[in-house]
Amino acid sequence: MNYLLTAHWAIEAPSEHVTARFAAHELRRAIQRMGGPALPIAGHATGQRIALRHGPAGDGFVRMADERGLVLIGEGPRGLLYAVYGLLEALGWRWVGPGPGDECVPRCAQISLPTETVAEQPALARRGLVIGHDLFLAQAEAWIAWAARARLNTIFIHTIGAGAMPLGACRWHYWLQRRARLWPLITERGLRLEIGGHHLRDAIPRRLFRRQPDLFRYDGRRRVADGNPCPTNPATQALVREWARSFFTAEPNASVYHLWPEDRLGGGWCACPQCRALAPSDQSLILANVIAEVLAELNPTARLAYLAYHDTFAPPQRVRPAANVEVVIAPRQRSYANGIGDATNPLNGPVAAQITALRAAFPTGASVFEYYLDGILFKSALPPLGETIAADVRAYHEWGLDGVHVLLTGDRPWLAVGPNPHSFAALAWHPQRDPAALRGEYAATRAPAVAALLDTAYATLATAWRHALAITPAEVRRQHDGQWRDPIAHPPRDLLDGYDTPPPHREQRLAALHEALDALPAGEAALAAALHAAVAERAALAADAAEWSASALLLRFLAARQEVAVVQARRAPLARQRQALAAARAAHADLLNWAARHVPPPARAGHRLLRALLTLHLDHLESRIALPWRHAQMRWQRLRELVLLLATLWWKWRR
Repeated sequence: MNYLLTAHWAIEAPSEHVTARFAAHELRRAIQRMGGPALPIAGHATGQRIALRHGPAGDGFVRMADERGLVLIGEGPRGLLYAVYGLLEALGWRWVGPGPGDECVPRCAQISLPTETVAEQPALARRGLVIGHDLFLAQAEAWIAWAARARLNTIFIHTIGAGAMPLGACRWHYWLQRRARLWPLITERGLRLEIGGHHLRDAIPRRLFRRQPDLFRYDGRRRVADGNPCPTNPATQALVREWARSFFTAEPNASVYHLWPEDRLGGGWCACPQCRALAPSDQSLILANVIAEVLAELNPTARLAYLAYHDTFAPPQRVRPAANVEVVIAPRQRSYANGIGDATNPLNGPVAAQITALRAAFPTGASVFEYYLDGILFKSALPPLGETIAADVRAYHEWGLDGVHVLLTGDRPWLAVGPNPHSFAALAWHPQRDPAALRGEYAATRAPAVAALLDTAYATLATAWRHALAITPAEVRRQHDGQWRDPIAHPPRDLLDGYDTPPPHREQRLAALHEALDALPAGEAALAAALHAAVAERAALAADAAEWSASALLLRFLAARQEVAVVQARRAPLARQRQALAAARAAHADLLNWAARHVPPPARAGHRLLRALLTLHLDHLESRIALPWRHAQMRWQRLRELVLLLATLWWKWRR
């Protein structure tokens, strides 16, 4: 039989399921964009056809040739859609991100259909994209379309209530505004919706503290209106039930709800006589079970996610999860230089042991909340993490986890998304794929004429970041414990901010950052050569180059900041310490100059806030050698800057 596609062919699609119908139209549109004929869609075709069929549910699919053409069979309607995208990939299509520049559309004078039999099944049952900022919720149409094409099956809208700052989440009311537009896009692709975030504070508003202080946690000395509520108080549980009912009613479409405690490292739980013997994990699970009871009444098929994160990362010991409670594991305090299953890594080894214990403690289900697209964790950059993602997903699959989600958040929209989204989606489906080949696919899609040069640039950047991300337990311990502190005297820190560890660790960190900088020149040369040779793809390549330079500037700042900490630990002459400080402030100014060119106006206040935290780190270092008048000057400058930035952001959020 001749498998050359002509106008005499048809798309046979007997199913009336919305996702099956969408799959048929996606196939028809894609064939036309390739230069092929506009094939009719029929319930029954008498001649040559591409037959689309599906079973009741599932993501796996089979593609095979027969005497009348091609047959695509999905385990369920979504599996059929993935079969269509799999066929298009076999014909040369690629989707490595959400933008027009992330799509490769093959142009063919003739389209010859592949005849080999293909059967595919995802390694992980749940593969999710977490939309975690208003900036990305505004772009959600493109991200939802990409997620389906990349064979992700879950859209998780990470939200926060009106009383909290939405720096790493979407405002709840903004989701409600966008839902009418986005929900049809999610449903026609057969995607699951998960929703929520750190909402527990919404259940017990701080305004109740004066009248009902017993609702709130006891800190060992008194009741306080910060952190999480007192979970054993029946009045607390009654309010949580009432609030949960209103939340589920406001958003009835999710398959999993996430109503988590406060986002803090520790110190946010109750020490009253009833709670004192309960670990943070047990206290959190008590309230999760209360909420799950309401969910079981309203939506028996949905589940509630208990969050294992920071001080709730250890498995609960005294409380057992309700039948509809699963666990989502957020291993944020780890090293991204290595895979999570690397037992030799001093950070990842203990984390891995906790993950397997959590999996055993929650028989209903367990998924992972990962940070490969987190512009807050990586300080407004996206390190290429293909090797780490591959090792992580293989470990998660081996440990029997149900799925993995990746958080998409940050302080600005990406100019180019880099290789991580494509690598994550492909590896979540098939963990044995080669991450270097996936990075090459990204480069070939973005800039086909100079793909090798762009791939080289990202490979060298990945090497540089691997050195920078090789953090140690000593550096993690420098983070704050979650208690409120004066942010100017004690600036907030994250995983890349352990610059003032004890001297041996400071020296090791500086050496690692210098190794990172040593890797950059080869990448810069490759990018320069690619920009010189590029013609048609110059705009896309310029976006990748800008993001690449953002990473390089950040790594140079981290090295300069570390240099200050090291010369201070060596008790170098004051002139040398001031010289190092001046170099670090110049590196920070380079970051701000980059932002002035590349960060759009709506995102500038949020971006400047994250960069202001780096300024506070330099002030903290300078305060050790500064004269009193300089202390006062720095404090006034930073206080004024932070107040203005927060006021600008608050006004924007309120509007």
